Amino acid sequence: MALLATLAIDPRPTVFGNKAVITGTLTAAGATSGHIDFSGLLASIDSFTINGTGGTVRAATSDGIDGSTVNLGAVVSGADYKFMAIGNRS
Repeated sequence: MALLATLAIDPRPTVFGNKAVITGTLTAAGATSGHIDFSGLLASIDSFTINGTGGTVRAATSDGIDGSTVNLGAVVSGADYKFMAIGNRS
């Protein structure tokens, strides 16, 4: 399941010890579910938060975390989101 989206990851992750905080934005386009793969940045994910932005704030749900991949179950096509992932550095 792939998420057809524009994904932008902030190139300056925050690092503390063996942990990293990855932030970025996502614009859903043409799909209402999918996944984000953080394997190039994180070995595993401890926590993931995603919230809608813009004029009409929309919530998105995370169906679960599988290692370094976050599965999203409900995004609104065309909506903008900001996210934050915290996990073990790669």
